[in-house]
Amino acid sequence: MTALPPHHRWIVTAEEPTPIGELPEAPHPDLQVGCHRRLRGPFTGGGFLLRHLVPELLTWDPELVAARATEITVIAPDLEPLVPRTPQTLTNLASAKERTRFYPAPRALRIAHGVAELTLDWARLVRPQGAVIAFHDLDEADPTDREFVAVLLRRCDPARLTVVADSSGDREDALTRALTTYTVRAARPPEPLSPHGTDSDLAQLFIDSDGTSGDPAVRHAYRALPPAERARRHTARAAALAALDDPTLRFGAIPYHLEHGTDPAGAGVAAFVEAVNGCFAAGLYEAVADLAARGRRLAADGGWSKAYRTFTHKAAACLCYLGRGHDAFAFLEEMRRSTADPDVHMGTAYLTAMLYTRFLPQEDHDEDLALAWVNTAIAFADSHPDPERRVLARAFMRNARALVELHRGDADGSLALVEEAIALTDADFAPDEQLLHRSVLLYNRAQVRAARRDHTASLRDYDDVIDRDPDYGDYYFERAAQYRALGRHDEALRDYATAIRLTPPFYEAHFNRADLLIELGDDEGALQDLDYTLELEPDHVDSLTHRADLLLDRGDTAGARRDIEHGLAIDPRHAPLLAAQGALLEATGDTEAAYESYSAALVTEPAYVPAWVNRAVLAYSSGRTEEAVADLDAALRIADDATLRANRAMALQDLGEHRRALADLDVAVPALGSDDPDVFYLRGVSRHALSDTRGALADWRAHLRAFGPDETSPRGEEIELRAGDLTLAEIREGVG
Repeated sequence: MTALPPHHRWIVTAEEPTPIGELPEAPHPDLQVGCHRRLRGPFTGGGFLLRHLVPELLTWDPELVAARATEITVIAPDLEPLVPRTPQTLTNLASAKERTRFYPAPRALRIAHGVAELTLDWARLVRPQGAVIAFHDLDEADPTDREFVAVLLRRCDPARLTVVADSSGDREDALTRALTTYTVRAARPPEPLSPHGTDSDLAQLFIDSDGTSGDPAVRHAYRALPPAERARRHTARAAALAALDDPTLRFGAIPYHLEHGTDPAGAGVAAFVEAVNGCFAAGLYEAVADLAARGRRLAADGGWSKAYRTFTHKAAACLCYLGRGHDAFAFLEEMRRSTADPDVHMGTAYLTAMLYTRFLPQEDHDEDLALAWVNTAIAFADSHPDPERRVLARAFMRNARALVELHRGDADGSLALVEEAIALTDADFAPDEQLLHRSVLLYNRAQVRAARRDHTASLRDYDDVIDRDPDYGDYYFERAAQYRALGRHDEALRDYATAIRLTPPFYEAHFNRADLLIELGDDEGALQDLDYTLELEPDHVDSLTHRADLLLDRGDTAGARRDIEHGLAIDPRHAPLLAAQGALLEATGDTEAAYESYSAALVTEPAYVPAWVNRAVLAYSSGRTEEAVADLDAALRIADDATLRANRAMALQDLGEHRRALADLDVAVPALGSDDPDVFYLRGVSRHALSDTRGALADWRAHLRAFGPDETSPRGEEIELRAGDLTLAEIREGVG
């Protein structure tokens, strides 16, 4: 009997509407991981896993742990003393008052990938015979844990690491998609008999489970407690947990207990303020949205308090970062209605400007509205009564307007605003003050200078900001682009490698490096980066396109077809993919369909030069020379290129249009002649046809001399036929 291949397992927590037959049992887990957000908030399950894995991995390979220092210290800060090296950036060292940079929302997914890779390392080294990890309470988990388990399901080979996940699967998110794609259903294990004795305090068991127990008897006993006693027990549990001094408990269990304790409007609100600010600083924005909503309910009776304002502002900001900007407007409008505080109006004006220039979907951007709102923010900043706050606010808001001006197409105005912000900061603060704020301004000036194509000046700013903040990986990623623009490819590659080393996995660095490696002719290195990019982001269409092109060049039509079909299922109008499909169809002999695919690419993106060129080559090889010339005409109107001119000259020669051909070759020869002697031959043909015998012989001589004494030009016979009585040797030596 053939054994079934290993699979991840899905235990459905919801009741089945109809019987589905007998299901196999899930394998016995080596680790049971609770994911309920009431325990430790975001990454509750990921943190539990790290607390088990990291000590074991340290005995096998401490460098693996050091490489994931950022992920470990964000998710399980209590493990920081065990980590061999922890990157220290100005962002994570800045005090709350000095924070002017906040992490992008995708950072949580990058962290999930880093922990997934560390988990795979653990399985490979510590459990080579295989391991099973069961994740529970996923329906009550923070989105970070749901996304983390989804990553594990997709990336883990179940023969090495089997994931067992319990979830109802009733949400439209990454976890549900992964469960339906990468698992087989497994039977729910039988509920254990209640282990509680008759003298057990069942209500306290619920309290001690931090509200996560699913035992019906325990939950019933808890609900039966008198309200005052229930609140007293919650407060006592919160105090016991606070004594443990574990930061992550302040994101989950502690605010939960104080929310239901004896002083929800006092101690409870304070706990939620701490949790909201801590999660916001770490970039864990889904948790902030949940905590802020609960905090707003607790603080609502206090009127427009500072805490209520914090919750409302943070909720709006998180919605912006999470791509739900339209939902942020209601919070911003509530803040403006509720107070005349200038700080509130300055902050909401700034966020509204950022919505219209950055956070809303592109089709909803309105740069005029953004400019109006950011000018309002500047007006409040310039009149701020606190001198120190006034300087920071004036600089910050001018920096914000610089982004708006850049999006409005005024790069010079944008640069002037950033430089004004830098001058304001330098004039009022000592060199060792506001280090993070200064680094942000330098970074933004580097970006504006890059947008102005002043890559040398941009590079100087990146050098400066990296000197100040050498462990911040994003700077190296951005600087690599400037090195590349300046043709300094080795330095660009070195910066990409540093960015990859310093940050949790992010596909953009690998994609950009692959793009550069393709340009440099390192197809093998590019394929490795593209494979990894698509491991991180399977639906990244540009990576699918690049990889399809490389696979097609290698003759792997099956692999290229998979990537093309996958990409076109995501974006059926993607011009580079349609062109790649055309190349695939051409390679497999279906030239008519290839021509249609190139044409479809040009309907989608009329300025996509490769489609014009590929269609021209196909037309030329099919004997449709006039169509080929027309397509090359279109390509050259978009981008003048010596190689395209040489190709058009060949087609024009076939049509007898030697004057046009000669004009193209007069451009192509100086650009290509040192590497491609064929352009000399082609120009000689057109010169000869136009009765310029001397010029033709000079070009053919240059063509022949490009070959060594032991080499023969493949054009030799054609040259002899055209040259009349002269031999190749005589032409080479300059006779005639």
